[in-house]
Amino acid sequence: MSFRCGGLAQASLSAVFALWAALPSALAQPESEWQKTHEESGIVVSTRSEPGDSVTTFRGQGEVKGGLLHLLAILLDDVRSKEWAKGVTRSEVLRNVDRQTAIVYSYSEQTWPVRDRDLVLKRTFERLPSGELRVRLVCLKSGEPESASAIRLKRCETVILLRKIDAATTYVDYRVMADPGGNNPGWLVRWVSKNLPLETLLALRQQVKRTKGTYQPFEREWAHLN
Repeated sequence: MSFRCGGLAQASLSAVFALWAALPSALAQPESEWQKTHEESGIVVSTRSEPGDSVTTFRGQGEVKGGLLHLLAILLDDVRSKEWAKGVTRSEVLRNVDRQTAIVYSYSEQTWPVRDRDLVLKRTFERLPSGELRVRLVCLKSGEPESASAIRLKRCETVILLRKIDAATTYVDYRVMADPGGNNPGWLVRWVSKNLPLETLLALRQQVKRTKGTYQPFEREWAHLN
C-alpha cells in the first residue's frame, strides 16, 4: 500500500505559518541551544533562534500511543491529513520522485487579515542509522505557478523524528522553521508558531485512535523499517 503523500505539509494557519528554509543545517544544531518554553500533557515545547536570521525554530517532543509504522502512515496519508491537520483547502502530489520522495502542492485558506498561503514541498522519509524514522519537508521555490490569491511560502523546513519505544508507543520529535511571508504582525506569527508543536502532537494522538487498524497493508509493506 502506497500513499500519494503531502501529509504533514498541510496544517492550518499554524501549520502554514510554521510548517512549511531550506536551511537543513539549522535543525541540526546542538541540543543545548534549545530553550524550553512550556510543557503540557507530557509534551515539551521549546524554541531556538537561528543565528543571523529572524526566523525561529519551534520544537515539540512527546510520546504518542501508537506503533512506529502507524505514526509514519498517518504522516504520509495525504487524503486523511485533513482530519488532524486543520485548515487545508487543497493538496495534491505533483509527482512522485521515488517510493520515498514526493513533490507536493498545498493550499490553505486563512482568516482575515491574513492572506491565504500556498506552498510546494519536497517530502522525503528514511530510516536513520540510529533506527529512527525521519520525515522531512522542505519548501521549494518553484514547481507550480504562483496563485494570485495566495502568498507562496518559499523558506521552510519541517523535520519529524519517530523513535520506537515499544510496539505500541512512539516518541515524536517535531521541529519546524519557516518564514510565513507577507506583512503579518510579529506577535501573531510568534503565537501561532509557539502553539503549533503542542497542537500537532495532541492531534496525532487523536488520529492514532481514529485510524486504529486502518494502515495494516502499509505497515506490512514497510515492515523492514520497524
